[in-house]
Amino acid sequence: MAVKVLFVEGKNGDKLREFARSFPNPYRLLYRKEQGLYVLEAWAVTPQMEAAVGGLEGFRAWSFELVEEGYKTGAADA
Repeated sequence: MAVKVLFVEGKNGDKLREFARSFPNPYRLLYRKEQGLYVLEAWAVTPQMEAAVGGLEGFRAWSFELVEEGYKTGAADA
């Protein structure tokens, strides 16, 4: 089963935080001060969460299927 990742962009960090906390999914909330822009990244997204994000006014959202996840270890530096 593919893991879905949801990205939601907007200027209201409190609203994004409230939305994210209303679901059991792991998430990260990012902020870019220069633009006053927040991005919510939520993992293991369910169809219910995808449907609910449509009710958020003033936000843009995208969902993607995770294709690859990697990390660099000390061995990779050798």
